[in-house]
Parts: sequence; C-alpha cells; structure tokens
Amino acid sequence: MGMAFEMQNDDVYQTYIKQVKKIPLLTAEEEKELFRRIAGGDRSAVKHLIEANLRLVIKVGQNYRSPDISLMDIIQEGNVGLMHAVEKFDLSKNVRFSTYAVLWIKQAIARFVVSKRRTIRLPLKKEELLRKIYIAEHILHQKFGRPPKIDEIAREIDCSAADIELVMNVASNPLSLEAEFSNNPGASFAEVCEDSHQCNPEREFLMSYSRNETRRFLKNHLSFRERAVILHRFRLIDSDVHTFQKLGDSLGISAEAVRQIEKRALNKIRNKRDELLKCVYA
Repeated sequence: MGMAFEMQNDDVYQTYIKQVKKIPLLTAEEEKELFRRIAGGDRSAVKHLIEANLRLVIKVGQNYRSPDISLMDIIQEGNVGLMHAVEKFDLSKNVRFSTYAVLWIKQAIARFVVSKRRTIRLPLKKEELLRKIYIAEHILHQKFGRPPKIDEIAREIDCSAADIELVMNVASNPLSLEAEFSNNPGASFAEVCEDSHQCNPEREFLMSYSRNETRRFLKNHLSFRERAVILHRFRLIDSDVHTFQKLGDSLGISAEAVRQIEKRALNKIRNKRDELLKCVYA
C-alpha cells in the first residue's frame, strides 16, 4: 500500500512538472510590465506572474526532498511563499523578482518541513527564530569546521543565547519514557528519571514567550512612564508587585499620578486588545 502511494505521488509530481515546463519564462521587461499591471489592480497579471515562476518553486523544493514528506506538499507550501512574494515585491528595488521570491519560498518550505517533523508546535515567530538558528548553525559549522556554540549562534543572528537555548530545547524531538536507558539495560527512562520540581517545560516556554511579546507590544504603544508602571504593577519584569507609592518614588512623582498613568495605559491597551492578542498568540 505504501509503495503504491509513493508511486501515485510520483506520477502526480511528474505530471505537474510537465505542465509547469509548458509555461514560458518571463524576460525582465515582461516581468516589469506585469508588476505595473498588478499595481493597477489587474488580477490576471498576478496569475500570469505566479505561473511563470512555478519552476522556481520546484527547483527550491527539490532541495528539501525528504522520505517522510511528500514533495508535492513541499511544493504547495513553496507556492504559498511565492504568492506572498508577489504581494510584497517592490518594483523600485531594481532586482529580478526571482531573486526576491526565493527567500519567501525557502521560508515557507522550511517552516512547513520543521513543523511537520516536530511533535510540539511552536508559535510562528518562534518557528521563524528556529529557522534562523538552523541556517546560522549550518553556516558557522562550515566556517569553523565544528558544531558552533550557542553564544556564537547568538552573535550571528543578534539574539540572546537564553532565547536560542529555550527554543531549541522546546523544538527538540520528545523522547519516549518507555525507551531503554542506555546505562541500565532493561530499565526505561520512566523508571530512572524523576521530575523533582514538577516543571512543565512547554508551559514555562509559553509563559516566557507571552511575557516577552507583551513587553514588546507595550514598548510600541505606551510611553516610557506608562510602560514602567504596567511592567511593575503586573509583574511583567520581576516577581514583585510594586505599590503606587514605590513607583512614584522611583519616577519622582506622586502615588496619585502613578494611579492616573496606570489608568491611562490600561485604556490604551484595551483599545488595542485585538492587536495585543494577535501579537502574543500569532
């Protein structure tokens, strides 16, 4: 049954390639003209441009070929990336569309492949960070001739080592508790491993991620004083809830002024509630 399914998928793939090869490639001038038409709202130009670049998706997708994932599924995800590239492309950049689109195609495919192979799914922003980590790890491995250290990856992608370690730990494939313990043949991990702290790594990760994204949201939408009050009043920066008086002393204002600042900040947050939820749970 498995072999028949693989053959069927291969037939679909070969048929798809034959159809795509019939579509002529675009010259630079034809490409520019299509984007001018797209800017004018011509949807048929969008379709033409996408179809003319399907060959590019196939070429990129073949680099991600894997026995456990259908190549046609990979290509379909690449096509989604191609469509996003059409939406985002800026003709004034004076580069060929394919040069720009290949990054979107790779991003879409890499995200799909990583999520398919992992039991624990990450938020999209963390998937993107994980993709950057994998790319940096590959580049640095070639550069140093050895697996790179966490702090070296952190410098390469301008990210904290703690965030990288956290994402990589959560993204790693889970190990069955029934697996045999190598140092004690015949015993399983469930028999020899003890969770003395009753810690839930997934919950801890999600809480940390939510706090970080909330702080980023506050930085974009609140003033310095408003942000300082909310961070300390709602334990987003440390474990203590600061009183109005304590915050007032720190900021050089009265406790009543701090209360008014908190009220104003909370009203701003309520007005941006949907944006905050999207930011935290994207």
